[in-house]
Amino acid sequence: MRIIPSILAIMALGSLIFSCSSGSEGKKTEQDLYTDAQNCSERGEFESAINTYENILELYPDSPRAYKAQFLIGFVFSENLKDQQKAKENYQKVIDKYPECDLADDARYMIEMMETGAEPTISDTTMSSSE
Repeated sequence: MRIIPSILAIMALGSLIFSCSSGSEGKKTEQDLYTDAQNCSERGEFESAINTYENILELYPDSPRAYKAQFLIGFVFSENLKDQQKAKENYQKVIDKYPECDLADDARYMIEMMETGAEPTISDTTMSSSE
């Protein structure tokens, strides 16, 4: 009988460890995915965060918040992975696909700062879970 609690504990631990894996996201809501991506970023699991934001774009392409996932992909590449080329590509997608969104000007700003070599400044990067 002691084996059942051990198995349950292992299963619970496994679900925590693999919460950023792409296989567990198919049944989650858009908000759940945003939360997962933010949690991955907070733990330093930046590739997993990007994969999760990409899953949002795949699963919820017509969402009024899809542009945020696209922007946050650029942000993770820029700020965490220091891959300016991929960051620019993703910021440009925000501008091209969502020109009227509230982050299009921020995407332009980020690209401009990267091109001039200046350090971009963004005061609030927590938009993924609160909007």
